[in-house]
Amino acid sequence: MAIVKMKKFNLFALEGNRKQLLEELQKFGYVNFVKTNPKGYEDYVKDAKVSTCDNPYAEDCTKLQWMIEYVEKFSVKEKGLANLKKEPKVYDFAELEEASSGYSYADDFSALTEMNKKLEENRQEIFNLNNSIKDLTPWRSIQEPIKELTSFRKSKFIMGSIPVKNLEKLKNALVDLSSTYFEEVEIVGNIAYCILFTNFEEAEMLMEKLRHSGFGEISLNVEGVVNDEIIKINEKMDILKSDNDGLMLKIKNYVDKLPQMKVLYEYYQNLALRNSVVSNFKSTDKLDVIQGFIPFDKETEFKATLERVSSTKLHLEIEEADAEDPEVPIILKNNKISSLFESVTKMYALPKYNEVDPTFMLSIFYWIFFGMMVADFAYGLILFVGSAIALKTLKFNESTKKFIKFFFSLSFSTMIWGLIYGSAFGDLIKLPTQILDSQKDFMTVLMLSLAFGGVHLAFGLGLKAYVLIKNGKPMDAVYDVFLWYLTLVSVIVFIMGKAITMPEIVNTISFYGMIVGMLGIIAFGARDSKSIAGRIAGGLYSLYGITSYIGDFVSYLRLMALGLAGGFIAVAINIIVKMLAGSGIIGLIIGIVIFTFAQAFNIFLSFLSAYVHTSRLMYVEFFSKFYEGGGKAFKNFRSENKYLEVK
Repeated sequence: MAIVKMKKFNLFALEGNRKQLLEELQKFGYVNFVKTNPKGYEDYVKDAKVSTCDNPYAEDCTKLQWMIEYVEKFSVKEKGLANLKKEPKVYDFAELEEASSGYSYADDFSALTEMNKKLEENRQEIFNLNNSIKDLTPWRSIQEPIKELTSFRKSKFIMGSIPVKNLEKLKNALVDLSSTYFEEVEIVGNIAYCILFTNFEEAEMLMEKLRHSGFGEISLNVEGVVNDEIIKINEKMDILKSDNDGLMLKIKNYVDKLPQMKVLYEYYQNLALRNSVVSNFKSTDKLDVIQGFIPFDKETEFKATLERVSSTKLHLEIEEADAEDPEVPIILKNNKISSLFESVTKMYALPKYNEVDPTFMLSIFYWIFFGMMVADFAYGLILFVGSAIALKTLKFNESTKKFIKFFFSLSFSTMIWGLIYGSAFGDLIKLPTQILDSQKDFMTVLMLSLAFGGVHLAFGLGLKAYVLIKNGKPMDAVYDVFLWYLTLVSVIVFIMGKAITMPEIVNTISFYGMIVGMLGIIAFGARDSKSIAGRIAGGLYSLYGITSYIGDFVSYLRLMALGLAGGFIAVAINIIVKMLAGSGIIGLIIGIVIFTFAQAFNIFLSFLSAYVHTSRLMYVEFFSKFYEGGGKAFKNFRSENKYLEVK
């Protein structure tokens, strides 16, 4: 439950040393630059100039990314588990720099762009030729050259198409044209392709009848026999396809260079980053003024890095980061178990530097609540085995591996609660470890859920008190936490005293404790108000917040509801399967299939619901009591990895 302490530095360096300085700092890595604001020197400095001429790397990265994505289309990729079993290559920065030095991509980029251009041109030509074949295919039965059919001096030759539904109408309309010949050549779908011969005397009348029948005239861009033209087009297409096959074979030869391309891409990404961070600097004619943050425990290594650049031409001022400075970047530091739950905290928001990291407390309650919401030993065992096999046999990047470990840890809670409920696939297997029966002990489970909720909320208020005391506001802890503790505990005890028999002294103390707590909240709930009326009104409104605690307590009933819902669904599945199994061998087979798929779906639904609703209890009920968030993540002086892991 810690936020890594930070130190803020002011660095004054000669502009001539900028290149070497950035190079060394990037190897060091643990630097978070911020917009430089040198107080007292504003009139003497200006924004540092970022030279685009000296930074071609952004364009290089764009070209390399295109090369990588293009060549990968032609590579044979291992699918499924085989791909996940491959050990990812990990470089440190020095190895990345060395590996990138032996490859120049420019010639390969030129060759690939030319081949891609030629491929696209050929594909477009093939597409056009295919369309030509589609246009010609209905006319294949015409054995005469088209040029000869259109060259008659005393006859007009017409080709075209007409909807099949209008075909008979057209034939009837042509009966009175004695010098007109009509032939149906081909029917494709709902379209009839036809040819007509007519003399020039009947031509105008024919065209009028054709227009009324929905006839569309077609002009083929060929002169010879249609079938011969199709053969020529196919031959041309074969040549183009063969050309493309050759081009693709050449492109596949570049697959072996993919690792080099990826190394160079990652390296250039880091080089581009060096130039982009300069926009944060201030400068004079010869001096750079740089501000940023480093982790507290990296100070010695940071100073040693600067010494390698220059021991005389750099001036460093370094101090502890101001707890109230919103620019201080955040790194979370937790033990191996708690760190698995950092993703839940980050999904909501990183803490500010003057807050506490809630991850440790969150991890305890999240672990308990998740298991209680699923509460099935078999489901937990499946999650345990699946995540364990994945971690043991497959290779993931660090973030994915951490996420799988997160669910691996939750499998233990799920199994433990399954043992407590005596549940394995619902009531399929009754476990001898059963303490609570979800079908009978409703009130016990309900009270247990509310008890967990009360403890959870109490810890939330306790953390609020800790933050206030840590930030030098002990009286605020009394007003905003202790008075609420007093009020809520007294109200609960007072109500319980009405329901069950308690010693009179307990009832009396709880009553007066409740009164004192409520009056304290009214008196100090709006203590910043300047008027007495404002303080009283604000205090009454603060006291009204007690209703939100009622809503919070009710929210924890989902611990019971989700656990029971998943169990009852599993029981319902078992009832259906038992009925089918008793009807014979076919029913047994169908029952096994239904059991497998239905239980698998219930497992998925149970885990998803538990993940979502446990997160909600953390974000809405727990964090709202003490946590504001809004911190900025520490950004190492390294680019984000896209293709390779770089340490």
